[in-house]
Amino acid sequence: MIPGVLSLSIALIGLAQPAGEAFQEPADYFPRSLYETTVTCRPFGVETRWALLSEFKAGRYADQLDAAGEAPLFDREGQVLRFTWLRSRHAPVIVRLETAADGRVTMTATELTGRGGGYPGEIARRIERGLSAAEVAGLARVLERTRALEQPPTGCDFELQGAQWLLESTGPEGYRFVERLSPRDGPVRELGLYLIRLTGWRYGAVY
Repeated sequence: MIPGVLSLSIALIGLAQPAGEAFQEPADYFPRSLYETTVTCRPFGVETRWALLSEFKAGRYADQLDAAGEAPLFDREGQVLRFTWLRSRHAPVIVRLETAADGRVTMTATELTGRGGGYPGEIARRIERGLSAAEVAGLARVLERTRALEQPPTGCDFELQGAQWLLESTGPEGYRFVERLSPRDGPVRELGLYLIRLTGWRYGAVY
């Protein structure tokens, strides 16, 4: 049985926003503790204190999640994991896995018509299905091997272009939030790639 309901959200987030398009209220999607917690980062070699999650970035995440019909996880009952993949120049992808009391896992994957770095667009395609026993076992192995949900919440990445890889989970362990910018390797990338493969969709631009 997977430790926690799995809700994967893959979405790409950039800096451009079309005129007249308003982002969703970020407080609707993320707990206030993320805005109030600071971490020490060293962009360009200069030590700086950053908020774990800025209002600006949260607004962009919320805009993409809302377009995909995704609900906030931090106040949700049950066990959920969400992976959000936001490539700046390509379509946002969101995959959600939920674990029922009997151990069955249901996947909902959504791809939008827009860009992760701008206006999210509308739902282009969606898959809803139960995972096979082999897929559930494979996911459990990846979670145990990578411990991706136990990684530091931020990698202190700072770039104007790339792809946000965001993991959220909720369950007995509480709410967890882990994000990386265009990871080339490591736990977050390994788990994210596994989740993308579960959709059956193929992407040439994986960054």
